[in-house]
Amino acid sequence: MGNKTPAPLCRAEKIVCNERSYCPTNGNVAAIDFGTTSVSLAYATKGYENIQTFPLGTTQSTRVLNVVLLKKEGSSTKVSSFGENARQTFLKQVKQDDYKSYVYFERIKMSLKREQAINRETLIESFSGEKYYLVEVIAFILQYLKDQLIDHLSRTVTPLGTTDFYWVITVPAIWDARGKRMMREAAYMAGLLTKSGGIENFTPICDGPLPPPKEVNSEKLSLALEPEAAALYSQKNVVEQIQADKSQAAIKCPTEYMVIDIGGGTVDITAHIEVEGNIKVPVIPTGNAWGGTQVNEAFSKMLQKLVDDPGYLKYLDIGSHSMQMASINDILYREFEDQKISYGNRTSKSIVVSLPNKFAKCYNETIELKVKEMHGVEYDDDKIYIEDEEVIEAQLFGPAIDGIIDCVLKAIEDTKNRFTTFYLVGGFGGCKYTHQKVEEAIKKRNSKAKVILPPSPRLAVAQGAVLWRQNPGKVTERTCDATYGISTTLPFDPKEHDEDYKYYDGEEKQDRCHSVFCIFIEKEEVANENEVITINGEPPSQNSTQLPIDIYCAPDRGVQYINSKDGKSNADKIGQLVIDIPNPDNLPLNERTVEITMDFSGTEIQAKAKYCVTGEEVKTTCDFLSTQ
Repeated sequence: MGNKTPAPLCRAEKIVCNERSYCPTNGNVAAIDFGTTSVSLAYATKGYENIQTFPLGTTQSTRVLNVVLLKKEGSSTKVSSFGENARQTFLKQVKQDDYKSYVYFERIKMSLKREQAINRETLIESFSGEKYYLVEVIAFILQYLKDQLIDHLSRTVTPLGTTDFYWVITVPAIWDARGKRMMREAAYMAGLLTKSGGIENFTPICDGPLPPPKEVNSEKLSLALEPEAAALYSQKNVVEQIQADKSQAAIKCPTEYMVIDIGGGTVDITAHIEVEGNIKVPVIPTGNAWGGTQVNEAFSKMLQKLVDDPGYLKYLDIGSHSMQMASINDILYREFEDQKISYGNRTSKSIVVSLPNKFAKCYNETIELKVKEMHGVEYDDDKIYIEDEEVIEAQLFGPAIDGIIDCVLKAIEDTKNRFTTFYLVGGFGGCKYTHQKVEEAIKKRNSKAKVILPPSPRLAVAQGAVLWRQNPGKVTERTCDATYGISTTLPFDPKEHDEDYKYYDGEEKQDRCHSVFCIFIEKEEVANENEVITINGEPPSQNSTQLPIDIYCAPDRGVQYINSKDGKSNADKIGQLVIDIPNPDNLPLNERTVEITMDFSGTEIQAKAKYCVTGEEVKTTCDFLSTQ
């Protein structure tokens, strides 16, 4: 017999609430799929059913690299170029004299991994070695994408501005509240919800803590979970295919399916069950960091062996460090990337990577010697030829594919093999070789399984995010990923409470129990759209006009106390609710009560507060980014 999970010592009240966080809309919606490797932007305008994917950059591609080049001009900073154009401009067009006025970043989303404790002061290093606030770098990118779309739509027959849209930003389902809050605050800074332009310059690091941005029109911004968005897109396409082909009239659209979103940085998996047109998420979304960039990193390791120079230090020393680093990334994330994505589509099972002349010249003699020691690799005319299929699949693709398959099979096992339909989406998920390997692994477990690749797997998330915002209430239940609550004190009960937490409260004239974890919702508990958690509170002192409430999170069920007996943390403080409580009539403290409701059923943790004195809603901020 296993140990029984301890019951909570305290639980907040759960009540029925029919008020929706986001109402359905047939208005203008714009969605930004902010990926690790690349980004895309989709939108729909009122009166038109079709969802458009907006072409970006000089190539007018619907999916462009998440690479940004900014230029400092006096007291302001602006995005100079974005995508592949940003990399090529930085590599080939920036003059040495102008170098210090440019700031260059690639794949900044890698800094937002779940396990990293990010906050508003989290810094990211540019290619030139200077550090900037991560949230501001994201804001500049979002601002650029917003400006590109609005500039185009402002010149159409029916001009549209920024505030005419409901904005959506996509995030991995496996992200915690901090990563999600980072994207929301970056959107505020970017001016997505106001008529003003948005961020104009970087805040100097030495100026102290970065203040939170002003929240304006917050209800017009929402975050969509990437695999959920992809699921809506995939289901819509299946329905359309069945309706368009009379020979498939007898085929039913699947009502139970799993979505496997394999992007550049993460694998993101969620399962859906459709009941009467609504969607339930029966298990916690899962995933890992075995996205497509892991294959690029594996190639980088091979290349470092080939040049016999870990970290490419020799090459970095012969010129501008940032320029040389960008040149290396051009090899890894453009030259090799094209070969990676198309591998499996070609009859030739080989990979050919061209090296820049400067790089080849630096390492030419070493490569010619080392290539003789490496099986399946050849070198000729500044090109690396990897022609041995076993080398390609074992050394380059193997680790990432194994990590993806392990994650997929674990998700199938956790759902007790219930699902037989699988949608494979994302930039790396759309790669034919990835599809082949994932399908083989799934069908080995269940021969009746169907692994479906939608028409545009790389655009599934962006277009699906628009669909989600048009009807956000379609997902009615989600399974909570952790246990959330607050710290409180209770009258001491010797039958329930541990003596180590007992203290005497002189004001109350009674023994009390401190550090009690008052649970809002437990891990694996279903969060229903019609239910919210409610608690009451009052300001900490007579002169206080704000009520701060610390929010704690534990990775599992059964946590009864915030701290252990030896003072270590059982639950981490992840953020704080900050509630405005005005007091113009100088009421006594015990009359200034607020009723707080928290909703865990959406894509973000949301809170509202009502001032019981007036019955009016007061400003409530969910701050998950201040330094904890």
